[in-house]
Amino acid sequence: MKLNRRSVLGLIGTVGIGSGAAFGSGAFSTVSATREVEVNVVGADGNGSEIATEFTDVLVDASADEVALRNSNDDLVTDATTLFPTSSDSLATDGGTTVSTDYVSLIANDVSVVFGYEDGGTDERLMPNSTYDYDSGFFKLVNNDGNSTAFNVELSTGSGLLSDINGSGDTHSEEVSAGGVSDLSATLETGDSAQETEDLTITITEV
Repeated sequence: MKLNRRSVLGLIGTVGIGSGAAFGSGAFSTVSATREVEVNVVGADGNGSEIATEFTDVLVDASADEVALRNSNDDLVTDATTLFPTSSDSLATDGGTTVSTDYVSLIANDVSVVFGYEDGGTDERLMPNSTYDYDSGFFKLVNNDGNSTAFNVELSTGSGLLSDINGSGDTHSEEVSAGGVSDLSATLETGDSAQETEDLTITITEV
């Protein structure tokens, strides 16, 4: 059963890079090009809501300069600490690992994650035809299950924007034990077309 659909990835091609490493041969362009990834969170056996709640969270690291969020009102949010988890929230594993407020929940928040943006005097747009590598921890899987239940989490894409997840290509599957945390890397490849979209499906199943 589908829990929700979120527009997760928007890119506006031109300049700027934060913590990611960029490579590419694309010519400099001032033409705005939007890329979006539609996120589906899925649970097995028609019980998706309960499974997602039990598992705890799938989060994305928004600490890089070029990464921002867009809320359900279509407002750009450049301060990730204003979204869940905030400093007043307690998101920690049974083992005591606390999740930084630079992370934003892809389950609890109705947000888009924006890669490359221009906001007033701030220009963090990305180069077209380039590759951006985000280190381990870009996606964080957190299982804070007091019932000692392990979950399998699969992240799957298909159109080449998020071209690699944790070295597994466009599909990565990870078992997360009770109280455990898994950190995943990601590779983003910008194209040169005016509009690029793909789906990112997050499937959570009980082991």
